[in-house]
Amino acid sequence: MTGSAKGTEALQKALAGNNRILYFMATSPKLYGPDVPESRRGGSRLRVPVRVVLEKPIGQDYASSVGINEAVGQVFHEDRIFRIDHYLGKEAVQNLLALRFANSLFEPLWNASAID
Repeated sequence: MTGSAKGTEALQKALAGNNRILYFMATSPKLYGPDVPESRRGGSRLRVPVRVVLEKPIGQDYASSVGINEAVGQVFHEDRIFRIDHYLGKEAVQNLLALRFANSLFEPLWNASAID
């Protein structure tokens, strides 16, 4: 998630005043530790508030769930954290994938060659 100053400037121009950045985190429990602080720094560089969505189940057991929630809570205020069920998140991600790959307008903009 780290980016260059040039990439941040380009993203600021692309956002054109939009202040709604949302990170959807459906990742391995061991990756929450490094990913969450980077998400917050990304929003700080863009000078916009950042929200984060955690897809449940969070963690592999109770102890890892508590650890992830504490780590996220140290970076984001509770009113910026949203927890959703896996099946609700699954449909949202599938809709994004359909939008990207089924739409010839968006696919070239969202592929790896267009991202710094």
